[in-house]
Amino acid sequence: MSKNTFTIYLDFDGTVVEHAYPEIGAPNPGSIEVVRKLQQAGHTVILNTYRADIDLLSLEAAIHYLENKDHQLQPLHGVEPLKIHPPDWNWDAFMESKVIYIDDTCSGTPLTRNISLPYGFMVDWKVLDQWFSDQGVY
Repeated sequence: MSKNTFTIYLDFDGTVVEHAYPEIGAPNPGSIEVVRKLQQAGHTVILNTYRADIDLLSLEAAIHYLENKDHQLQPLHGVEPLKIHPPDWNWDAFMESKVIYIDDTCSGTPLTRNISLPYGFMVDWKVLDQWFSDQGVY
C-alpha cells in the first residue's frame, strides 16, 4: 500500500472511455488497469462526470461499465452528484491536498489521440501509470 493515500476524482468520457455520450465510448487502453492499481494501493476512487449533471440513465451506464465484474475493480467510493471542475494538473498541489483529478479537461493531464474516433483526444493512461509509479502513488 502507498504511504500516501489520495482521493481520486475520476472522469468517465474522454478519460476511461472515448467520448461517445450518451453512449459508452470505446475503452481507453490502460484505464481500468490503472484504476485497479490505484484501488489496490488503498486510494479512494470517486466518479466525477458530467453524466451526473445531465442524465441519470447515462450516469448509471457509466457506473455499470466501471462495476462490470470482468474489470475486477472494487466498488467506487461514490459518485459526485454534480461534476467538480478539475484544477490544472499539479503534482505539488495534489501531494499537499491528497486529491488527484484524472480528467481529460484538466489542463496538463497527458493526452493521446482517440483510437476509434477519427478526431479528438483522451487521457493517456500509459503516461499516467508511469507518473503514478514515479511519484510513489502506487
